[in-house]
Amino acid sequence: MRKIWIWASVALSLAVLAACSSPQSGQSAGAAAAAKTLDTGVGKNGEALPSNPAFASSGGQPVTMDNVVRAETAKYFAAETIESGPNKFRHERKGIDLKNQTVIRSNFDLIYSYAVYDISGGITISVPKYDLLQLVHVFDENHVTIGVVYPGQTLKLSQKDVSFGNHVYLFMRTQPRSDDEKGMQEMRRRQDSVVVQAGSAKPYVSPVKYDIASFNKLRGDLIRRAVTEGVIEQGFVDNIKDIKTPQYQMINLAGWGGLPAKHAFYFVVLPGDDAARNGAPSSVTFRRPDLQYDRAGYWSLTIYDEKGWVVTDPFHINSRTAKPNADGTITLNFNSPGKINNINVPKNWNSLFRAYLPRSVDSIVKYRNDFLANHKVRALGAK
Repeated sequence: MRKIWIWASVALSLAVLAACSSPQSGQSAGAAAAAKTLDTGVGKNGEALPSNPAFASSGGQPVTMDNVVRAETAKYFAAETIESGPNKFRHERKGIDLKNQTVIRSNFDLIYSYAVYDISGGITISVPKYDLLQLVHVFDENHVTIGVVYPGQTLKLSQKDVSFGNHVYLFMRTQPRSDDEKGMQEMRRRQDSVVVQAGSAKPYVSPVKYDIASFNKLRGDLIRRAVTEGVIEQGFVDNIKDIKTPQYQMINLAGWGGLPAKHAFYFVVLPGDDAARNGAPSSVTFRRPDLQYDRAGYWSLTIYDEKGWVVTDPFHINSRTAKPNADGTITLNFNSPGKINNINVPKNWNSLFRAYLPRSVDSIVKYRNDFLANHKVRALGAK
């Protein structure tokens, strides 16, 4: 039974990563509307379209396990270049509209920004100091993370830092202080305060054109395999020497744009009995994860319905807003108005636990395994 529980969690985690991490899927309602008139060559489910400049309908380079991640990255590099051009951030500026949700299992914790930068002349990225989480995730065409820049840090990178190519993807996440307009205004100022200097601004052009049919077929196969075989923490790497086949291929295809586990970690929390699943008042008590809280690391839990949409309110909580028990543990209540840390849930709900800046990969993996095995959400009064 435990194996089924864990794999169900992995499957949903990968679905969340695919929906929330891929920049072409992480659009606000306004951006999604604008994208309808702009053909980036990326299909609804992330498949490559013939219009994507990195692909060819005939005569393209066959896509295999050796180059499928690079092809996936070329697809998104080319698409973002169409969207924003070279060396320029495209910012999401608003929080998610609960009445007009466009992305399943959306991440309400952080607001996204995207850019493709030419690194052939070097780049310098500076993020001002702040008390909330903000990061610029930098990865190359092999989806190898070559740097993550946090508040108060400056990072200089050059051509020798990449494992392939002349361009890097800058995927910025910015935490708003609140979801209201005041919080969003502050968040936008922080987005604009990040400075990136580059010595060259050549637009990205894929060095090869990939065969679209073999890519879409292998991509679909890998995503399906990831549901039952994927181990998230083994897929995203910051050193090309750490690549493990097929985890590298499965996880990067299922959750392109994801951070290595030492920067961010995700796992699914499901109701632990039938009563809780049906929406009866329930609860779970756990110790807080060992995160770098001194660097604005934090955890959060977000509730979704069985189709992946937010349909209740309040629907999420995090370590900045949750009230601890006297012994330091955290109790979350569900459908229990008036009780501490109450969150409302629909029937057949699921949730995602996000942990930013864990102290170590080993500790957060151990924490997840312990949580899933020993901390079930159970109906009040259930044994």
